[in-house]
Amino acid sequence: MDGEGLSSSNEETHVSYFYPERALKEKKFENFARLQNHVILSGVCTECTACIASCPENALEMVDGRPTLKGKCTACGVCYNVCPRTRTHVDDLIGDFISAYKAKCKIDAVRGQDGGVVTGLLLYALREGLIDGAVVTHKSKEEPWKPVAVVATTEEEILEGSGSVYSHSYTVRALVDAIKRGLTSLAFVGTPCNISAVKKMQGFPAGMLRLLMRANILKVGLFCMDSFSYEGLKTFFEEEEKIPLASISKMSISAGKFNVYYDGDKVASYPLSRLDKYRASSCYFCSDLTSEDADISVGSVGSPEGYSTVLVRSPIALELLYNAAENGYLEVEPLDRQGLTSVLNLARVKKVQLYTVKRRRTYVVRVPGVPLAELELKAGPIPLEKEVMEGIKLTGKSPVKIVESALTNGGQELLLVLQNSSGQILYDVNVRISHVDELFETNAWTTDIEMWHPSEELEFKYPRASNDREYLVRVATKRGPILVKRITMAELKKE
Repeated sequence: MDGEGLSSSNEETHVSYFYPERALKEKKFENFARLQNHVILSGVCTECTACIASCPENALEMVDGRPTLKGKCTACGVCYNVCPRTRTHVDDLIGDFISAYKAKCKIDAVRGQDGGVVTGLLLYALREGLIDGAVVTHKSKEEPWKPVAVVATTEEEILEGSGSVYSHSYTVRALVDAIKRGLTSLAFVGTPCNISAVKKMQGFPAGMLRLLMRANILKVGLFCMDSFSYEGLKTFFEEEEKIPLASISKMSISAGKFNVYYDGDKVASYPLSRLDKYRASSCYFCSDLTSEDADISVGSVGSPEGYSTVLVRSPIALELLYNAAENGYLEVEPLDRQGLTSVLNLARVKKVQLYTVKRRRTYVVRVPGVPLAELELKAGPIPLEKEVMEGIKLTGKSPVKIVESALTNGGQELLLVLQNSSGQILYDVNVRISHVDELFETNAWTTDIEMWHPSEELEFKYPRASNDREYLVRVATKRGPILVKRITMAELKKE
Protein backbone atom coordinates (compact mmCIF):
# COMPACT_ATOMS: atom_id res chain seq x y z
CA MET A 1 0.00 0.00 0.00
CA ASP A 2 1.10 3.61 -0.38
CA GLY A 3 1.18 6.66 1.84
CA GLU A 4 -2.09 7.94 0.43
CA GLY A 5 -3.95 5.04 2.05
CA LEU A 6 -2.63 5.91 5.46
CA SER A 7 -3.42 9.56 4.99
CA SER A 8 -7.02 8.88 4.02
CA SER A 9 -7.56 6.91 7.20
CA ASN A 10 -6.79 10.00 9.24
CA GLU A 11 -9.73 11.79 7.64
CA GLU A 12 -11.99 8.80 8.20
CA THR A 13 -10.99 8.57 11.85
CA HIS A 14 -11.59 12.24 12.58
CA VAL A 15 -15.04 12.03 10.97
CA SER A 16 -15.77 9.12 13.28
CA TYR A 17 -15.44 11.44 16.28
CA PHE A 18 -19.00 12.51 15.49
CA TYR A 19 -20.18 8.99 16.35
CA PRO A 20 -21.87 9.90 19.69
CA GLU A 21 -23.92 12.69 18.15
CA ARG A 22 -24.91 10.49 15.22
CA ALA A 23 -25.98 7.66 17.49
CA LEU A 24 -27.90 10.16 19.58
CA LYS A 25 -30.04 11.12 16.60
CA GLU A 26 -30.33 7.77 14.85
CA LYS A 27 -30.35 4.90 17.33
CA LYS A 28 -31.99 6.34 20.45
CA PHE A 29 -30.80 3.58 22.76
CA GLU A 30 -29.55 5.82 25.56
CA ASN A 31 -32.79 6.36 27.48
CA PHE A 32 -33.45 7.29 31.09
CA ALA A 33 -33.60 3.63 32.11
CA ARG A 34 -29.96 3.25 31.06
CA LEU A 35 -29.01 6.33 33.08
CA GLN A 36 -30.92 4.95 36.04
CA ASN A 37 -29.22 1.54 35.90
CA HIS A 38 -25.69 2.80 35.25
CA VAL A 39 -25.60 5.87 37.45
CA ILE A 40 -28.56 6.50 39.74
CA LEU A 41 -29.11 3.03 41.20
CA SER A 42 -25.38 2.34 41.37
CA GLY A 43 -24.98 5.20 43.83
CA VAL A 44 -22.61 7.41 41.80
CA CYS A 45 -25.09 10.15 40.87
CA THR A 46 -23.60 13.54 41.79
CA GLU A 47 -27.01 15.26 42.03
CA CYS A 48 -25.76 17.89 39.58
CA THR A 49 -29.23 17.99 37.91
CA ALA A 50 -27.72 18.20 34.40
CA CYS A 51 -30.11 15.48 33.23
CA ILE A 52 -33.12 17.32 34.63
CA ALA A 53 -32.10 20.66 33.19
CA SER A 54 -31.41 19.29 29.72
CA CYS A 55 -34.42 16.98 29.28
CA PRO A 56 -36.32 18.40 26.26
CA GLU A 57 -39.57 16.85 27.53
CA ASN A 58 -39.22 18.24 31.08
CA ALA A 59 -39.96 14.70 32.21
CA LEU A 60 -37.44 14.51 35.06
CA GLU A 61 -37.67 15.77 38.62
CA MET A 62 -35.47 15.50 41.70
CA VAL A 63 -37.14 13.28 44.31
CA ASP A 64 -35.37 12.42 47.57
CA GLY A 65 -32.01 13.30 46.07
CA ARG A 66 -32.49 11.20 42.92
CA PRO A 67 -33.42 12.16 39.35
CA THR A 68 -36.81 10.55 38.81
CA LEU A 69 -38.90 10.07 35.68
CA LYS A 70 -42.24 11.80 36.09
CA GLY A 71 -43.25 12.14 32.44
CA LYS A 72 -42.75 10.22 29.20
CA CYS A 73 -39.21 9.26 28.12
CA THR A 74 -38.74 9.55 24.35
CA ALA A 75 -35.29 7.89 24.46
CA CYS A 76 -33.62 10.97 23.02
CA GLY A 77 -30.46 10.15 24.99
CA VAL A 78 -29.72 13.69 26.13
CA CYS A 79 -29.82 12.89 29.86
CA TYR A 80 -27.37 10.01 29.45
CA ASN A 81 -24.92 12.01 27.34
CA VAL A 82 -24.77 15.09 29.59
CA CYS A 83 -24.27 13.10 32.80
CA PRO A 84 -20.73 13.61 34.18
CA ARG A 85 -20.57 9.95 35.25
CA THR A 86 -21.28 8.32 31.87
CA ARG A 87 -18.77 7.53 29.16
CA THR A 88 -20.03 8.57 25.73
CA HIS A 89 -17.29 10.45 23.85
CA VAL A 90 -14.81 8.56 21.70
CA ASP A 91 -11.75 9.54 23.72
CA ASP A 92 -13.56 8.58 26.94
CA LEU A 93 -14.27 5.12 25.55
CA ILE A 94 -11.02 4.14 23.80
CA GLY A 95 -8.54 6.92 24.62
CA ASP A 96 -6.67 9.29 22.33
CA PHE A 97 -5.48 7.96 18.98
CA ILE A 98 -4.12 9.36 15.75
CA SER A 99 -5.76 6.97 13.31
CA ALA A 100 -7.53 3.64 13.10
CA TYR A 101 -6.94 0.75 10.66
CA LYS A 102 -7.79 -2.82 9.90
CA ALA A 103 -4.71 -4.85 9.04
CA LYS A 104 -3.28 -8.32 8.61
CA CYS A 105 0.18 -9.81 8.36
CA LYS A 106 1.42 -10.85 4.91
CA ILE A 107 4.24 -13.11 6.16
CA ASP A 108 3.36 -16.76 5.49
CA ALA A 109 5.18 -18.04 8.58
CA VAL A 110 2.98 -16.02 10.93
CA ARG A 111 0.08 -17.90 12.50
CA GLY A 112 -1.08 -15.28 14.93
CA GLN A 113 -4.39 -14.41 16.56
CA ASP A 114 -6.76 -12.93 13.96
CA GLY A 115 -4.60 -10.80 11.63
CA GLY A 116 -1.21 -11.53 13.21
CA VAL A 117 -0.41 -7.81 13.15
CA VAL A 118 1.62 -7.74 16.37
CA THR A 119 3.87 -10.57 15.21
CA GLY A 120 4.34 -8.91 11.81
CA LEU A 121 5.32 -5.59 13.42
CA LEU A 122 7.79 -7.28 15.76
CA LEU A 123 9.40 -9.26 12.95
CA TYR A 124 9.86 -6.13 10.87
CA ALA A 125 11.30 -4.14 13.80
CA LEU A 126 13.73 -6.94 14.73
CA ARG A 127 14.94 -7.54 11.16
CA GLU A 128 15.52 -3.82 10.63
CA GLY A 129 17.46 -3.50 13.88
CA LEU A 130 14.89 -1.12 15.36
CA ILE A 131 14.56 -3.25 18.52
CA ASP A 132 16.96 -5.50 20.41
CA GLY A 133 14.11 -7.69 21.55
CA ALA A 134 10.44 -7.89 22.48
CA VAL A 135 8.67 -8.91 25.65
CA VAL A 136 6.04 -11.43 24.57
CA THR A 137 4.12 -14.31 26.10
CA HIS A 138 4.76 -17.96 25.28
CA LYS A 139 2.74 -21.00 26.30
CA SER A 140 4.49 -23.24 28.79
CA LYS A 141 5.75 -26.49 27.30
CA GLU A 142 5.28 -28.33 30.60
CA GLU A 143 1.81 -26.94 31.40
CA PRO A 144 -0.19 -26.28 28.19
CA TRP A 145 -1.69 -22.79 27.92
CA LYS A 146 0.04 -21.53 31.06
CA PRO A 147 1.51 -18.10 30.16
CA VAL A 148 5.26 -17.55 30.36
CA ALA A 149 6.70 -14.06 29.84
CA VAL A 150 9.73 -14.17 27.53
CA VAL A 151 12.24 -11.65 26.17
CA ALA A 152 12.29 -12.65 22.50
CA THR A 153 15.52 -11.76 20.72
CA THR A 154 15.19 -14.09 17.69
CA GLU A 155 12.60 -14.46 14.97
CA GLU A 156 11.78 -17.97 16.21
CA GLU A 157 11.01 -16.65 19.71
CA ILE A 158 8.78 -13.91 18.27
CA LEU A 159 6.88 -16.43 16.15
CA GLU A 160 6.39 -18.67 19.17
CA GLY A 161 4.68 -15.79 20.95
CA SER A 162 1.88 -15.61 18.35
CA GLY A 163 -1.69 -16.06 19.57
CA SER A 164 -3.58 -14.99 22.67
CA VAL A 165 -3.35 -16.50 26.14
CA TYR A 166 -6.26 -15.58 28.40
CA SER A 167 -4.44 -15.59 31.75
CA HIS A 168 -2.21 -13.01 33.44
CA SER A 169 1.39 -13.01 32.19
CA TYR A 170 4.22 -11.52 34.27
CA THR A 171 5.49 -9.36 31.43
CA VAL A 172 6.58 -6.30 33.44
CA ARG A 173 9.09 -8.36 35.40
CA ALA A 174 10.45 -9.74 32.13
CA LEU A 175 10.79 -6.17 30.79
CA VAL A 176 12.88 -5.07 33.78
CA ASP A 177 15.03 -8.19 33.44
CA ALA A 178 15.63 -7.35 29.76
CA ILE A 179 16.80 -3.82 30.58
CA LYS A 180 19.11 -5.19 33.26
CA ARG A 181 20.59 -7.50 30.61
CA GLY A 182 21.54 -4.45 28.57
CA LEU A 183 18.82 -4.39 25.91
CA THR A 184 18.22 -0.73 25.09
CA SER A 185 15.42 -0.78 22.51
CA LEU A 186 12.46 -2.97 23.36
CA ALA A 187 8.93 -3.65 22.23
CA PHE A 188 6.63 -4.53 25.09
CA VAL A 189 3.47 -6.50 24.29
CA GLY A 190 0.86 -6.61 27.02
CA THR A 191 -2.76 -6.28 28.10
CA PRO A 192 -4.15 -2.92 29.31
CA CYS A 193 -3.18 -3.49 32.95
CA ASN A 194 0.45 -4.26 32.10
CA ILE A 195 0.67 -1.44 29.57
CA SER A 196 -0.60 1.00 32.22
CA ALA A 197 1.97 -0.33 34.70
CA VAL A 198 4.83 0.41 32.28
CA LYS A 199 3.50 3.89 31.54
CA LYS A 200 3.26 4.62 35.25
CA MET A 201 6.81 3.37 35.79
CA GLN A 202 7.98 5.74 33.06
CA GLY A 203 6.07 8.65 34.58
CA PHE A 204 7.22 7.89 38.13
CA PRO A 205 10.70 6.37 37.78
CA ALA A 206 11.51 6.44 41.50
CA GLY A 207 14.21 3.86 42.15
CA MET A 208 14.33 2.90 38.45
CA LEU A 209 15.96 5.96 36.89
CA ARG A 210 19.17 4.16 35.93
CA LEU A 211 17.18 1.43 34.22
CA LEU A 212 14.53 3.46 32.42
CA MET A 213 17.00 6.08 31.13
CA ARG A 214 18.85 3.32 29.28
CA ALA A 215 15.91 1.91 27.33
CA ASN A 216 13.44 2.99 24.68
CA ILE A 217 10.19 1.07 25.07
CA LEU A 218 7.49 0.75 22.41
CA LYS A 219 4.26 -0.22 24.16
CA VAL A 220 2.15 -2.57 22.03
CA GLY A 221 -1.22 -2.97 23.74
CA LEU A 222 -3.71 -5.77 23.24
CA PHE A 223 -7.49 -5.38 23.40
CA CYS A 224 -8.68 -7.24 26.48
CA MET A 225 -12.18 -7.83 27.81
CA ASP A 226 -11.47 -10.60 30.33
CA SER A 227 -8.66 -12.62 31.85
CA PHE A 228 -9.03 -15.92 33.68
CA SER A 229 -6.97 -17.81 36.20
CA TYR A 230 -4.92 -20.58 34.64
CA GLU A 231 -6.06 -23.10 37.24
CA GLY A 232 -9.65 -22.06 36.59
CA LEU A 233 -9.37 -22.66 32.85
CA LYS A 234 -7.70 -25.99 33.52
CA THR A 235 -10.53 -27.01 35.83
CA PHE A 236 -13.22 -25.88 33.39
CA PHE A 237 -11.86 -27.56 30.27
CA GLU A 238 -10.19 -30.68 31.65
CA GLU A 239 -12.52 -31.54 34.54
CA GLU A 240 -15.86 -30.08 33.52
CA GLU A 241 -15.72 -30.32 29.72
CA LYS A 242 -13.24 -33.22 29.40
CA ILE A 243 -11.10 -31.33 26.87
CA PRO A 244 -7.37 -31.63 27.65
CA LEU A 245 -5.58 -28.31 27.41
CA ALA A 246 -2.86 -30.02 25.39
CA SER A 247 -5.40 -30.74 22.64
CA ILE A 248 -6.45 -27.06 22.29
CA SER A 249 -4.74 -25.23 19.44
CA LYS A 250 -6.47 -21.84 19.82
CA MET A 251 -8.66 -19.88 22.21
CA SER A 252 -10.68 -16.80 21.33
CA ILE A 253 -13.48 -14.62 22.70
CA SER A 254 -16.15 -13.20 20.42
CA ALA A 255 -19.81 -12.19 20.67
CA GLY A 256 -19.98 -13.13 24.35
CA LYS A 257 -18.61 -16.63 23.71
CA PHE A 258 -15.38 -18.34 24.76
CA ASN A 259 -14.27 -20.44 21.79
CA VAL A 260 -11.75 -23.27 21.72
CA TYR A 261 -10.35 -25.15 18.73
CA TYR A 262 -9.12 -28.63 19.60
CA ASP A 263 -8.29 -32.08 18.25
CA GLY A 264 -7.61 -30.73 14.80
CA ASP A 265 -10.96 -29.56 13.45
CA LYS A 266 -13.23 -29.52 16.52
CA VAL A 267 -14.69 -26.27 17.86
CA ALA A 268 -16.54 -25.67 21.12
CA SER A 269 -18.15 -22.40 22.26
CA TYR A 270 -19.34 -21.50 25.76
CA PRO A 271 -21.19 -18.45 27.10
CA LEU A 272 -18.72 -16.31 29.04
CA SER A 273 -21.06 -16.59 32.02
CA ARG A 274 -20.03 -20.26 32.29
CA LEU A 275 -16.48 -19.14 33.08
CA ASP A 276 -17.43 -16.18 35.24
CA LYS A 277 -16.28 -17.87 38.45
CA TYR A 278 -12.81 -18.32 36.96
CA ARG A 279 -12.52 -14.70 35.85
CA ALA A 280 -9.65 -12.73 37.41
CA SER A 281 -11.05 -10.56 40.20
CA SER A 282 -9.13 -7.53 38.92
CA CYS A 283 -11.14 -7.62 35.69
CA TYR A 284 -14.23 -6.47 37.57
CA PHE A 285 -12.53 -3.12 38.16
CA CYS A 286 -10.83 -2.66 34.79
CA SER A 287 -12.54 -0.29 32.36
CA ASP A 288 -9.83 -0.25 29.67
CA LEU A 289 -10.67 -2.39 26.63
CA THR A 290 -8.17 -1.03 24.12
CA SER A 291 -4.92 -0.46 26.08
CA GLU A 292 -5.34 3.31 26.10
CA ASP A 293 -1.81 3.93 27.44
CA ALA A 294 -0.10 2.07 24.60
CA ASP A 295 1.74 3.50 21.57
CA ILE A 296 -0.27 1.20 19.34
CA SER A 297 -3.26 -1.00 20.25
CA VAL A 298 -4.36 -4.16 18.46
CA GLY A 299 -7.47 -6.34 18.76
CA SER A 300 -10.04 -8.26 16.75
CA VAL A 301 -13.29 -6.39 17.42
CA GLY A 302 -14.32 -4.09 14.59
CA SER A 303 -12.51 -5.92 11.80
CA PRO A 304 -13.55 -8.87 9.61
CA GLU A 305 -12.22 -12.37 10.21
CA GLY A 306 -8.52 -12.62 9.43
CA TYR A 307 -7.88 -8.95 10.19
CA SER A 308 -6.99 -6.99 13.32
CA THR A 309 -8.15 -3.56 14.38
CA VAL A 310 -5.22 -1.20 14.95
CA LEU A 311 -5.38 2.09 16.88
CA VAL A 312 -2.21 4.15 16.41
CA ARG A 313 -1.59 6.47 19.34
CA SER A 314 1.94 7.87 18.87
CA PRO A 315 3.91 9.25 15.89
CA ILE A 316 6.66 6.63 16.23
CA ALA A 317 4.07 3.83 16.12
CA LEU A 318 2.49 5.40 13.03
CA GLU A 319 5.86 5.49 11.30
CA LEU A 320 6.56 1.88 12.28
CA LEU A 321 3.20 0.73 10.92
CA TYR A 322 3.73 2.72 7.71
CA ASN A 323 7.20 1.25 7.14
CA ALA A 324 6.08 -2.31 7.90
CA ALA A 325 3.28 -1.94 5.35
CA GLU A 326 5.56 -0.33 2.76
CA ASN A 327 8.05 -3.19 3.09
CA GLY A 328 5.42 -5.90 2.58
CA TYR A 329 4.99 -7.14 6.13
CA LEU A 330 1.44 -5.87 6.62
CA GLU A 331 -1.66 -5.11 4.62
CA VAL A 332 -3.24 -1.98 6.09
CA GLU A 333 -6.53 -0.27 5.26
CA PRO A 334 -8.53 2.49 7.00
CA LEU A 335 -11.01 1.21 9.57
CA ASP A 336 -14.52 2.05 8.44
CA ARG A 337 -17.08 3.81 10.58
CA GLN A 338 -18.98 0.59 11.31
CA GLY A 339 -15.80 -1.05 12.59
CA LEU A 340 -15.03 1.85 14.89
CA THR A 341 -18.60 1.78 16.15
CA SER A 342 -18.19 -1.88 17.11
CA VAL A 343 -15.06 -1.03 19.10
CA LEU A 344 -16.85 1.85 20.83
CA ASN A 345 -19.86 -0.28 21.75
CA LEU A 346 -17.73 -2.98 23.36
CA ALA A 347 -15.59 -0.37 25.11
CA ARG A 348 -18.77 1.13 26.55
CA VAL A 349 -19.72 -2.26 28.03
CA LYS A 350 -16.40 -2.40 29.85
CA LYS A 351 -16.52 1.25 30.93
CA VAL A 352 -19.83 0.60 32.68
CA GLN A 353 -17.88 -1.51 35.18
CA LEU A 354 -16.28 1.71 36.34
CA TYR A 355 -19.51 2.75 38.03
CA THR A 356 -21.52 -0.42 38.43
CA VAL A 357 -19.46 -2.69 40.66
CA LYS A 358 -20.25 -6.36 40.21
CA ARG A 359 -19.39 -9.32 42.39
CA ARG A 360 -16.46 -8.38 44.61
CA ARG A 361 -16.45 -10.69 47.60
CA THR A 362 -16.96 -14.42 47.98
CA TYR A 363 -17.69 -16.09 51.31
CA VAL A 364 -17.05 -19.81 51.51
CA VAL A 365 -18.44 -21.40 54.66
CA ARG A 366 -15.92 -24.12 55.21
CA VAL A 367 -13.56 -25.53 57.84
CA PRO A 368 -10.29 -26.89 56.37
CA GLY A 369 -10.03 -30.66 56.64
CA VAL A 370 -13.66 -31.18 57.64
CA PRO A 371 -15.96 -32.87 55.07
CA LEU A 372 -19.05 -30.86 54.23
CA ALA A 373 -21.35 -33.62 55.45
CA GLU A 374 -19.73 -33.55 58.91
CA LEU A 375 -19.62 -29.80 59.31
CA GLU A 376 -21.75 -28.37 62.12
CA LEU A 377 -21.79 -24.62 61.83
CA LYS A 378 -23.59 -23.88 65.07
CA ALA A 379 -24.61 -26.52 67.55
CA GLY A 380 -28.20 -26.85 68.72
CA PRO A 381 -31.47 -25.74 67.12
CA ILE A 382 -32.41 -22.05 67.19
CA PRO A 383 -36.09 -21.01 67.27
CA LEU A 384 -37.20 -19.18 64.14
CA GLU A 385 -37.38 -15.45 64.66
CA LYS A 386 -40.61 -13.53 65.00
CA GLU A 387 -40.66 -12.08 61.47
CA VAL A 388 -40.35 -15.58 60.01
CA MET A 389 -42.87 -17.25 62.31
CA GLU A 390 -45.52 -14.58 61.72
CA GLY A 391 -44.75 -14.20 58.03
CA ILE A 392 -44.14 -10.49 58.36
CA LYS A 393 -43.48 -8.94 54.96
CA LEU A 394 -41.05 -6.09 54.57
CA THR A 395 -42.85 -3.11 53.09
CA GLY A 396 -41.62 -1.23 50.03
CA LYS A 397 -38.83 -2.22 47.70
CA SER A 398 -36.25 -4.45 49.37
CA PRO A 399 -32.80 -2.83 49.59
CA VAL A 400 -31.27 -6.28 49.00
CA LYS A 401 -32.23 -8.85 46.42
CA ILE A 402 -31.22 -12.42 45.69
CA VAL A 403 -29.90 -12.43 42.12
CA GLU A 404 -28.89 -16.09 42.05
CA SER A 405 -29.61 -19.22 44.08
CA ALA A 406 -28.49 -22.68 43.03
CA LEU A 407 -26.97 -25.96 44.13
CA THR A 408 -23.29 -26.25 43.19
CA ASN A 409 -20.31 -28.54 43.75
CA GLY A 410 -22.33 -31.63 42.94
CA GLY A 411 -25.21 -30.52 45.16
CA GLN A 412 -23.00 -30.19 48.24
CA GLU A 413 -23.23 -26.41 48.44
CA LEU A 414 -25.96 -23.80 48.31
CA LEU A 415 -24.81 -20.84 46.21
CA LEU A 416 -26.42 -17.49 47.02
CA VAL A 417 -25.61 -14.19 45.37
CA LEU A 418 -27.01 -11.12 47.11
CA GLN A 419 -26.98 -7.64 45.60
CA ASN A 420 -27.23 -4.26 47.29
CA SER A 421 -30.03 -2.72 45.21
CA SER A 422 -30.67 0.20 47.57
CA GLY A 423 -28.69 2.73 45.56
CA GLN A 424 -26.60 3.67 48.58
CA ILE A 425 -23.85 2.22 50.76
CA LEU A 426 -25.14 -0.10 53.48
CA TYR A 427 -23.11 -0.17 56.69
CA ASP A 428 -22.79 -2.86 59.38
CA VAL A 429 -24.89 -5.47 57.60
CA ASN A 430 -25.42 -8.90 59.16
CA VAL A 431 -26.04 -11.87 56.84
CA ARG A 432 -27.27 -15.17 58.23
CA ILE A 433 -27.92 -18.38 56.31
CA SER A 434 -29.39 -21.45 57.92
CA HIS A 435 -31.28 -24.67 57.31
CA VAL A 436 -34.92 -24.59 58.36
CA ASP A 437 -36.33 -27.64 60.15
CA GLU A 438 -39.99 -27.00 60.96
CA LEU A 439 -39.89 -24.39 63.75
CA PHE A 440 -36.13 -24.22 64.16
CA GLU A 441 -32.99 -23.11 62.38
CA THR A 442 -30.04 -25.49 62.31
CA ASN A 443 -26.51 -25.11 60.99
CA ALA A 444 -26.85 -21.33 61.21
CA TRP A 445 -23.94 -19.33 59.79
CA THR A 446 -23.57 -15.60 60.17
CA THR A 447 -21.14 -12.90 59.06
CA ASP A 448 -20.92 -9.12 59.26
CA ILE A 449 -20.35 -6.87 56.25
CA GLU A 450 -18.81 -3.58 57.35
CA MET A 451 -19.51 -1.74 54.09
CA TRP A 452 -21.65 -2.90 51.16
CA HIS A 453 -21.43 -0.74 48.03
CA PRO A 454 -24.38 -0.02 45.70
CA SER A 455 -24.90 -2.73 43.05
CA GLU A 456 -22.14 -4.82 44.64
CA GLU A 457 -22.83 -8.54 44.65
CA LEU A 458 -21.75 -10.81 47.48
CA GLU A 459 -21.42 -14.53 46.82
CA PHE A 460 -21.99 -17.08 49.58
CA LYS A 461 -21.29 -20.81 49.38
CA TYR A 462 -23.11 -22.60 52.18
CA PRO A 463 -22.48 -26.33 52.80
CA ARG A 464 -25.65 -28.38 52.96
CA ALA A 465 -26.60 -31.75 54.43
CA SER A 466 -28.22 -34.38 52.25
CA ASN A 467 -31.56 -34.05 54.03
CA ASP A 468 -31.84 -30.26 53.79
CA ARG A 469 -35.22 -29.22 52.39
CA GLU A 470 -35.51 -25.50 53.11
CA TYR A 471 -33.21 -22.57 53.86
CA LEU A 472 -33.55 -19.19 55.50
CA VAL A 473 -31.66 -16.09 54.39
CA ARG A 474 -31.79 -13.12 56.71
CA VAL A 475 -30.09 -9.78 56.06
CA ALA A 476 -30.29 -7.05 58.67
CA THR A 477 -28.78 -3.71 59.62
CA LYS A 478 -28.76 -2.15 63.08
CA ARG A 479 -32.22 -0.78 62.30
CA GLY A 480 -33.68 -4.23 61.69
CA PRO A 481 -34.16 -6.84 58.94
CA ILE A 482 -34.06 -5.69 55.31
CA LEU A 483 -34.42 -9.13 53.70
CA VAL A 484 -35.99 -12.30 55.09
CA LYS A 485 -36.41 -15.09 52.55
CA ARG A 486 -37.19 -18.78 52.82
CA ILE A 487 -35.85 -20.85 49.92
CA THR A 488 -37.17 -24.34 49.20
CA MET A 489 -35.42 -27.09 47.29
CA ALA A 490 -38.02 -26.71 44.54
CA GLU A 491 -36.80 -23.16 43.89
CA LEU A 492 -33.19 -24.16 43.49
CA LYS A 493 -31.55 -25.13 40.24
CA LYS A 494 -28.57 -27.39 39.84
CA GLU A 495 -25.41 -25.94 38.34
